[in-house]
Amino acid sequence: MFELARTVRRFGLPYMLRLQKTYRAGWDEMIRGHLETSTMHALLNVGLIDEMQKQPRVDIGEFAARANLEIKVLQPLCEAFYSLGLFERDGAAYSLSEKGRNVAEVLRGWLDVCYGYSEVFHSLEPLLRKQMVYGRDLYRRPDYVARGSGEMEQQLFFPMVNDILSARGFRCVLDLGCGDGTFLRHLCAQNPDIRCFGIDLAPAAVEEGNRALREAGLQNRISLRALDISKIDQVSSDLQEIEAATVFFVLHELLYFGEDVLLDFLKSFRRLFPGRPLIAFEAVRPPAEELRRNPGIAIYYFLYHDLTQQKPVDAATWTQLFRAAGFASIEERHLDFARAAIYILN
Repeated sequence: MFELARTVRRFGLPYMLRLQKTYRAGWDEMIRGHLETSTMHALLNVGLIDEMQKQPRVDIGEFAARANLEIKVLQPLCEAFYSLGLFERDGAAYSLSEKGRNVAEVLRGWLDVCYGYSEVFHSLEPLLRKQMVYGRDLYRRPDYVARGSGEMEQQLFFPMVNDILSARGFRCVLDLGCGDGTFLRHLCAQNPDIRCFGIDLAPAAVEEGNRALREAGLQNRISLRALDISKIDQVSSDLQEIEAATVFFVLHELLYFGEDVLLDFLKSFRRLFPGRPLIAFEAVRPPAEELRRNPGIAIYYFLYHDLTQQKPVDAATWTQLFRAAGFASIEERHLDFARAAIYILN
């Protein structure tokens, strides 16, 4: 305390308070988040967090030897997470604290999505300087984005659409932009009589999804295929048996390439599947002023999209586009708390 008082006398109380306030804001809101997220990504990707979710305690020396990891790097990472309250420690063994377990279970999807876009954020300077172009020199990691999106959406959105499908008695469903098929696996687990198809642009996500289907024993009820949904007119005739289709947060990717591309897709869907409803979940973009008044994760959600050839728009624009595509019936459920909406189009 003596040295603190001495320092305050030397520099003055207003100056010291400004330093404290700025360091706290910069550390808690910027630097700490960057370093903590990078550490969590590494520990997730080498399997330590998964091991901690399975075991009450993990001896990190034994884990490092088994996973061929450098203990001199793993040890300080674990110690830092212990200091942050994410890990508990018992000798050489570490475990997830309640805080750490909640982060791993609830935010795993967001962490995977964040990792999926990490190369974009690491390349911001060359992107700004026109030395790199997204879609030519770099791209998001589609497998992590697909898996993370599925993890996020199953917390709220998957149960919501399951309720809609069940209430209307649909038994054969097509998911457009299905990623690794997380939603369809969830749907089949909830509805033993349902059959599903899924198509997605990313072959890596479809390959991972097919592996997960085999592990779950669902390969006879779910069929996943790699196909650009903007070329939906190329789908095979066996999809004519579907009774409804879903699309989760994909339409804004088509919209980036122009309204005509999105409208062509929607019109093709109507022509190929007459009378079958399209249940669309979409991000609804608020004005920047609203985000400033109520800042949160949505700011970075929309930033991800602005940097990577995607175009979320506001609710009025979505409705206008669906009408332009010729849908006669547009049911809307606005989920303002999630900056999203459900559209049932027919």
